[in-house]
Amino acid sequence: MRIDKSRISGLQFMFAMTCFIQASTLLSTFIASVTFQDSWLAALSGSLVCLPLIWLYRSLMVMFPHQNLLEIFDEVYGPVLGKVVSAGYCWFFITLGSINLTDLGDFVKLTIMEETPNVVLLIMCILVAAMALRRGVSLVVRYSDFFVTVAFSVLVISIILLLNQIKLENFLPVFDQPIGKYIQGTHIIAAIPYGELVVFLMIHPNAKMSRRDSGRYLLWAFFLGGFTMLFTVLRDVAVLGNTLDMFTMPPLVTLRLVNLGMALSRMEILFVIVLIILLFFKIMVLYYVSVMTVAHLLKIKKYRHLILSVGAFMITYGLTLYPCPVKHAASAQETTPFIWSPFEILIPLLTFIVAKIKKLPAGKEM
Repeated sequence: MRIDKSRISGLQFMFAMTCFIQASTLLSTFIASVTFQDSWLAALSGSLVCLPLIWLYRSLMVMFPHQNLLEIFDEVYGPVLGKVVSAGYCWFFITLGSINLTDLGDFVKLTIMEETPNVVLLIMCILVAAMALRRGVSLVVRYSDFFVTVAFSVLVISIILLLNQIKLENFLPVFDQPIGKYIQGTHIIAAIPYGELVVFLMIHPNAKMSRRDSGRYLLWAFFLGGFTMLFTVLRDVAVLGNTLDMFTMPPLVTLRLVNLGMALSRMEILFVIVLIILLFFKIMVLYYVSVMTVAHLLKIKKYRHLILSVGAFMITYGLTLYPCPVKHAASAQETTPFIWSPFEILIPLLTFIVAKIKKLPAGKEM
């Protein structure tokens, strides 16, 4: 039963995933104090180890082309166990959305609206997102291609303007950290930006694309988003070197160093605007998926009645998760990747294996 009947193109699906990954640009904050000047290696290895994960998601999309993730659980595990697993994912999606919502509030308050209460920023974000959700997924992802283009443009321009401050010796020494640090950094990258793409298994039935296209769009989204992530970290390391871990937001500090006269100073405002746009887009997707999940569990066909109540819960829940951004960063380094891994890797893999054992039919061309 498809609750939202609206449709999106395969390209919109691809750009939405790309934009979703790009929204994790601040991730260097989490790995900087773990791998220091080798953070780019963690970003690269984290991307590479996630290639099998992308194949797994694509396989589930092909096997069940007209069913979202929760409907797949119902078919694979049965109505009772399937609902139990779905309830776990409901918590996962809402928690993920609430965390990103508070991240956006903290970022806006830190950079441009210091006197505004955090709760006001969160309410404004939810109200704007709620208007998009009422029109369905087609409006949620409509401008994703534009957001991706803007993010790429700012990245390329920033690298060009920082060429005079890039020092290759900032990458040295290489492989100077204990092996456990590289494993930790790889796990953070794999679990937080890339593993979170599991949310798109809730959206793929709305996308008009063939089985062949689904693999191509997934890979393109993965590589475009990974390119942005990797080159953002490379830029920050090349400019800041082993001082990377000294700053709360290395990308913001890097762009503050752009100074080619009065006309090209204060470049960080572009980064602030772009990151606010990307984070808002990610929150809209997570908000939408959370509402769809609740509607599926409650067997409600008209999801619009749930939008504001789920949004209010996300605001309240988000304000109770972490007392400050420092605690959030510590959690992202030490515990969050382990909590997320069952939802992003273990359960989808088990679902795929059980579906194969039960010989559930692969989906036909969409």
